Amino acid sequence: MRLTQYNIISPFILCVCIWLCSCNFCLAQEKKSQLDTTLQFLTPHKGLFEKLVKSIVNSTPPPEDTAIVTINNITPFALYNGAIIRSIHFVDVRFGESVNDTALKKKNLFDEIGNSIHLKTRKSFIAQNLFFKKGQPMSPYLVADNERYLRDQPYLQDARIIITGNSPDYDSVDLTVFYKDVFPISGSGDGGNGQSIYAEVQDENFLGNGQRVKIENLYDLTRRTRYAFGAEYLRRNIAGTFANFTVGYQGNAPAFNSGRREETQVYTSLDLPLVSPYALWTGSLNASLHYTTNQYVSDSLYNQMFKYRYASYDMWAGYNVSARRLLHETNSRKPKDFVALRLVKNDFLEIPNLYETQYNFQYANLVSVLGAFTRFKQDYYRTNFIYGFGRNEDIPAGYNLSALFGWTNKQGYTRPYAGVDLQKYVVTPKQAFFNYELKFGGYFNNGSFQDISFLASLESFSRLRRLGNSRWLVRHFINGSFTQQINTFLNEPLRVNSQFGIPSFNNIIGYNGSSRVTGSCESVFYNTWKFFGFSFAPFAFGNISYLKPIGEGFSYGDVYTAWGGGVRTRNENLVFGTIELRIQYFPRTTIGMSPWNIGVQSNLQFKYNSQYIKKPDFVTVN
Repeated sequence: MRLTQYNIISPFILCVCIWLCSCNFCLAQEKKSQLDTTLQFLTPHKGLFEKLVKSIVNSTPPPEDTAIVTINNITPFALYNGAIIRSIHFVDVRFGESVNDTALKKKNLFDEIGNSIHLKTRKSFIAQNLFFKKGQPMSPYLVADNERYLRDQPYLQDARIIITGNSPDYDSVDLTVFYKDVFPISGSGDGGNGQSIYAEVQDENFLGNGQRVKIENLYDLTRRTRYAFGAEYLRRNIAGTFANFTVGYQGNAPAFNSGRREETQVYTSLDLPLVSPYALWTGSLNASLHYTTNQYVSDSLYNQMFKYRYASYDMWAGYNVSARRLLHETNSRKPKDFVALRLVKNDFLEIPNLYETQYNFQYANLVSVLGAFTRFKQDYYRTNFIYGFGRNEDIPAGYNLSALFGWTNKQGYTRPYAGVDLQKYVVTPKQAFFNYELKFGGYFNNGSFQDISFLASLESFSRLRRLGNSRWLVRHFINGSFTQQINTFLNEPLRVNSQFGIPSFNNIIGYNGSSRVTGSCESVFYNTWKFFGFSFAPFAFGNISYLKPIGEGFSYGDVYTAWGGGVRTRNENLVFGTIELRIQYFPRTTIGMSPWNIGVQSNLQFKYNSQYIKKPDFVTVN
């Protein structure tokens, strides 16, 4: 389809107008609500019923806007550099309390029930997760990194490390670690179409030692083997080394080529994260076996289109060249150098008969060796209301520049590879955030360059603002990206339903793109009022993506859009991920796709994820 100027510009203008309107939206100052009168009517007598009603209708006035602050994580500790740590104390903050102010108590009946039945994280295990010890000189950056590391643990809702005592001349300090658990037991289920039942239960903090145990069960009347199960065990921070071990089996995984629950997985991994920019080593070892068994279709169709069996091995190690030299830096973070090497092997033992003689990137055998030299410099700022609903969250500021070199053998084609990965994080004086990313990589084969990929992207969100004197807070998100592929040979072509496109769009079969431009905007309105401990955040969004087919001119590209809104909810005391109700409208659709889509998702991202170092990898464009 040939593009007209209206096709491209009008959806973009509409997206910008919606975003500008939401940015300027401001609620008038609230008058005194009838909520207090209602509460008095419902609770004329003290007692259990009053507690229950107050747990549902929280009439506490919104807090002062001291919470709407973004500060550098190092600030509370900078004055005490080199001071001897006299003592370390631990305080487990209960449900209904805050790590920022333990005197602030807003407990309801459900908090009390949770506190009575919850098995708390052992203080000895929290102590095992510290980067420092009693009697050591204090490193402000190391303590700030440790606080962020604790907040990133899935079994903790929040954590703070606070100086609770110091000598008159600041040469010694007392530290207190405040940590707040989440209720670690969670589950999920799916009734399917009435013919199947799927149920999953997991404990993210088994025995209070940060271990994860997960059990899955599937019973499907349309499946040849009606019952299937899965189990996983994760042991975190083995013997204080910060290494994690995982082993698992899953007999009902969705197959990557059909989505039907007929893949079996057996897997294990051992990983050592870079918990701090002053740690020396990081890396991981991963091994897995994946295979399908025919559970739903005829044997002839299964063998022709869907069967596969492959083994995957992925190992890498990285060394922090600057760690020891810069451990006690004082004035500001210095750039650090890092070297890493990665080995990957994907070996397909069985593939569909259709692709025995014709290439399909999904079933390509791969052996690769990839090395990287990285220079990075990163600080972190503490803020809130990004993906969470009031908990402390950490956003990075700094840069990460990697040069990558390697060799690959993909489906018998041996090619050298080179690439560059640049990421720049900026926190402005007005507390807005920008993440710029630039990736470029390609292969060389038979005297020419192949599978060249280029990606430039921007992620940003505005300062958190309160709407008038109300309980409502608002933050605006704007993202954009440009992706280009040149001389595509073995790699997957560009598609619309991508993390850099419109993820919820259906895949367009047979549409192989080489150029893509995407823009998106979203406004999220956070309400500080709670219902049964759940916070709510309505949102509105708009997405627009342009995709040009391989070998065609710009005017032959196509524009796809998505518009809509919804609401997200989360109880920060529970290990459950954020739950989202999303209503979407697609003005233009593909075969088998409805213009309207209403869906509910769970376990969405609820923390801003950022790593000092990533394992060496090829440019990801989808």
